[in-house]
Amino acid sequence: ATRETDAAARALFDAGAEKVVVWDNHGFGANLVFDRLDRRCEVLLGTGFGRRFPLLDDSYAGVLMIGYHAMEGTSDAVLAHTYSPGAYRAIRVHGQAVGEMALDAAVAGELGVPLLLVASDDKGCAEARRFMPWVETVATKQGFGRNCAHSKHPAVAEEEIYQATRRAVERLHEMQPLVFPHPVALEIEFKKPLQVLKARIRRQGWCYAGGLRLKTELGSMLEWKC
Repeated sequence: ATRETDAAARALFDAGAEKVVVWDNHGFGANLVFDRLDRRCEVLLGTGFGRRFPLLDDSYAGVLMIGYHAMEGTSDAVLAHTYSPGAYRAIRVHGQAVGEMALDAAVAGELGVPLLLVASDDKGCAEARRFMPWVETVATKQGFGRNCAHSKHPAVAEEEIYQATRRAVERLHEMQPLVFPHPVALEIEFKKPLQVLKARIRRQGWCYAGGLRLKTELGSMLEWKC
């Protein structure tokens, strides 16, 4: 993941970017080897930020997603999950199942910032294009199940990410922010009854929707907290 992230960052700088912020947002936010990234990068790490894409505003030209996974329940996808593999069976927006790529892209979209590139397995790339047909994608591996894949050599994946990032910048005028209609009707389906009970206590403004589901309406995706 570090080398792939670095490849994307180098491509952005080579394309003329003045600033690249790497947000390590998986798990506890300490997955990358930061001193192996291009030294011009700035880094956001750790947990506890107030929203997704902390510090992002309309001065940014775009966001990239390196190493995101396909949504929970995707057949043959590598490590398919939506934020929490142990908690969420599904997250739906206006009744449609969505994964963390679309959800996070919609947060950026509220600020007018488009998603430019996704690097994932083939299933994750297909998911990204389904919601955002304009996005550049790099399939670094072909998924054959949750824990098995046919992967490209790391150097090949890095080069493909570099080149795809350059193409994405060249196509910046074609990129569109993803924005869900307001108010945003959200539903979370959990995997266990105890998770629903805890969430009803912790998530203010969420209502019981039957079964293992809670629902709410957000004024915008900037209010979304996974």
